[in-house]
Amino acid sequence: MQTAAGLAAVAGSIQPAMAQMGKADIRSRLALAPGLLYANAANLCPTFQTAIAAEKAESAALQANPSQEYRQKYNPMVVTIHARLAKQLNTVPNAVALTRNCSEGSGVISRGVQLKAGDEVIIGRENHPSNTNMWKRRAMREGIVVKIADVPAEPKTAQEVLDSYISLATPKTKVIALSHMTNIAGLIAPVNEIGRFARSRNIWFHLDAAQTCGWKKIDVAAIGCDSMAASTHKWMMCPLGGGILYVRPERIAELDPLIMSVDYYHAGPNTDVNGQLFEFVGQRPDAMLPGMLAALDERDAITEDVIEATARANAAAVRKALGAKGIKVIGSGDPALWGPCVAAEIKGLPESRATLYQTKQLACSGTRVNDKPHLRISPHVYNTAEEMDRLAVMVS
Repeated sequence: MQTAAGLAAVAGSIQPAMAQMGKADIRSRLALAPGLLYANAANLCPTFQTAIAAEKAESAALQANPSQEYRQKYNPMVVTIHARLAKQLNTVPNAVALTRNCSEGSGVISRGVQLKAGDEVIIGRENHPSNTNMWKRRAMREGIVVKIADVPAEPKTAQEVLDSYISLATPKTKVIALSHMTNIAGLIAPVNEIGRFARSRNIWFHLDAAQTCGWKKIDVAAIGCDSMAASTHKWMMCPLGGGILYVRPERIAELDPLIMSVDYYHAGPNTDVNGQLFEFVGQRPDAMLPGMLAALDERDAITEDVIEATARANAAAVRKALGAKGIKVIGSGDPALWGPCVAAEIKGLPESRATLYQTKQLACSGTRVNDKPHLRISPHVYNTAEEMDRLAVMVS
């Protein structure tokens, strides 16, 4: 059951948002198969038909003329994308780099932050492997100390989550690296409070925003993080193969890039200290760029407010529908703590997930909470309350 405060917050935000959206059919702008009930945004989102068409047309044009002269057209596209993403994140364009996914961005940080033996890194228990494994490898090879915050599976307050991290900090702590929202059960960390704590101790704060960037507004200035990585093909609904890395301008010089290959997106020298330093990765899937711009246009037309309110409302709807069926859902659903990534105890998992897809065309994902299998349901702006009711009937 959701808390009263949580339900009131969702209800208060969704009504004006839905009024603004009117009767627009978001799903019709995508290429999803008609019979597929897709509730797996935390893994991969479908993109817009306009983005698919733009990428397809550009791929054909590039194959017809792969010359360096033709490819110069991508430079201004990248400049435009930098500016649009920077505005969305409330930062400057030179603090933003285009990566190939969130894992690459987190890898720049986990491999690049300068540490010595005995330095401490605090990570979350439910971090994604891309924000866990390299820290552990550096512990093994370099002697740094990795501390894992044992965040409760179902905390009742944000203070519980905050305390799980900051209670581990000592004068030797140099990095805090965590997920903005976990991909396990949708727990949202109190990142503004963690950011203030990290800045007060000069601790590098890295945020994995793969599960929030695209449905939730992110203000890196307000958060105070030193770096943030995200994917553009998850909740942002852009074509496959893109990501974002933000690094606070004052700290860019402290990092080395993962790759120092050729760069044809920029006119400046590769010695410039800005976000472009992390884009020298060699050949890229350039045809994706027009597709990304088209997807950003579509998102702007829907508006960030509508996207967030709709995603939250769908999560609230599925929690309510599952609760009415007597199905246990992790967490209270309070919007301050939980996002549109819902973990539910469904009988017969993990085998039943494959059956649900094969027989009912329900696409979700599997997850584990307290070492017990759960069904992970992550609806987005293209889903509806009716679909959430239907989903609850399917899994009960």
